[in-house]
Amino acid sequence: MERNILEISGLNISFSNYGESTKVLYDVNINVRQGERVSLIGQSGSGKTVTMRAIIGTLPTPPAIIESGKILYQNQNLLSLRRMERNKVKGSGISIILQDPLLSFNPVLTIKRQMDDIIKYSDIRNNLSRGYGKRKELICEILGKVQLFDHERILNSYPIMLSGGMRQRVLIGMALLNNPKLLIADEPGTALDVTTQKEILDLLNILVKKDGLSLLFITHNLGVVREMADRIYVMQNGQIVESGSKEDIFKTPKHPYTIKLMESVPPLFGDKVTDVKNLATPPSRMIKISNLSKTFPIRSGFFNRTTSHNQAVKSVSLSINSGDIYGIAGESGSGKTTLAKTLLGLYKPSSGNVYINEQSLSEISELSDYRKLVQIVYQNPGSSLNRKRTVSQILSVPLKFAGYSNRMIKDKVNGLLKMVDLPISYSSMYPHELSGGQKQRVAIARALSLEPKIIVLDEPTSALDVLIQGTVIGLLHKLKKEMDLTYVFISHDLSLMRNFCNKIAIMLRGEICEAGDTKEIFSNPKHIYTKALINAIPVISDFEESLKPKISEEERSAVLKNTRII
Repeated sequence: MERNILEISGLNISFSNYGESTKVLYDVNINVRQGERVSLIGQSGSGKTVTMRAIIGTLPTPPAIIESGKILYQNQNLLSLRRMERNKVKGSGISIILQDPLLSFNPVLTIKRQMDDIIKYSDIRNNLSRGYGKRKELICEILGKVQLFDHERILNSYPIMLSGGMRQRVLIGMALLNNPKLLIADEPGTALDVTTQKEILDLLNILVKKDGLSLLFITHNLGVVREMADRIYVMQNGQIVESGSKEDIFKTPKHPYTIKLMESVPPLFGDKVTDVKNLATPPSRMIKISNLSKTFPIRSGFFNRTTSHNQAVKSVSLSINSGDIYGIAGESGSGKTTLAKTLLGLYKPSSGNVYINEQSLSEISELSDYRKLVQIVYQNPGSSLNRKRTVSQILSVPLKFAGYSNRMIKDKVNGLLKMVDLPISYSSMYPHELSGGQKQRVAIARALSLEPKIIVLDEPTSALDVLIQGTVIGLLHKLKKEMDLTYVFISHDLSLMRNFCNKIAIMLRGEICEAGDTKEIFSNPKHIYTKALINAIPVISDFEESLKPKISEEERSAVLKNTRII
């Protein structure tokens, strides 16, 4: 049996705030063996990130207080090391891949500068001296290892110039620069679409196998865990409630919390799949999109002249009935968001038209009544809500523009909070005082404030874990029934779309490559790109895996190679 490279025993951590102490970790015991893949799973707030930061040494102390326990790396207690000694372990012994690749980079420095700085500062810590030529040679070697071969273009690029998948690969490369023995991956695929996520997960598995790395994978996505773990630890409220091999956890989970997590994962195939139907009688056409195209000019040069064009949406035609939950799926850069913003009247079509209730969008988009008819719920409630305003003030803004009096606004705000199952007392709270699910409920309430008939849902649950995601989806179903709403659901989470939408359209490079009833598309996909998307969805059982459409690596590469953007 391989020896433990990481062993956490009896770890207890609390946070002190204004004289009060709150315990967040309770006797945590975790071990990772050499060359082993271990997953730590649990919903948001369970203690996963605190555990990770305690290992890597970035836990702020104070306010964090490590009450007791040990963190042994290669039989050396990291908690007893001085700061300089602890810093030598970072990068060269233990390295980390963070969740959001864009936020992990300095936006004003090139990739070359940022990777070179990591090596230079490591050399300073370890009393080494490598010239620029040797450092660049190492950087290029690492980029090849993460399957990025256009070295010069990537190294001279700024982070914003790379696609999400490429940024994630560069981030993995940065973590490997100093030859670590243990890699901690904190939700590395959450911000990516399913096909890119699959490529990143496959890459991590290859690195573990080839280089003998140990991997501690932190996530709330159980489908990903099934592909990435040899052993699993389940964490709830700061405690390890269950642990075991991947086979034991997925086939015979014992703890009620583990069972609850499993049951919250939207099924892709089988008897538990929800076939959503439009019960409107008779359904009338709410939205008609006719030969819609949107082109953006690309400007360059000293005089900022238009040198070329990017056609984000190409001749798209769709018909959406009242009461539909119409899903629009596709990878990043496929044109989903551009289509949604055109529907909202934020972009003017380059050609074609959009009709709402048989009225041309070009005629009504400037009218205030249109804002009451169509609203949007954004992807990340943390950034879409004004952090300087209370919940009451956030919900009051659209009401004031609509001419409500102060007394009417107060009654309306209270009614909106009740509608989204939040206590009225939350009206005086600020966004940072709310959980992710509660913030999204406030965002939904704001969208409903003017009683619209159409709501565009732009990845409304992608930032939430499966348990909270389930409650938000349940709320959206309830509101749709009560308020006779029509949803346009933008997402790359096809397993959720399978159980939430009655119709879907798949977008590829700005075009609709397949559209129809959700059940029909998932049971009998026609387009090779649709098959590639469904095939890449992580599932939690061998039964679901066996029912995925089969696609060869050659077919996958052929259809996906032109969807990557730099």
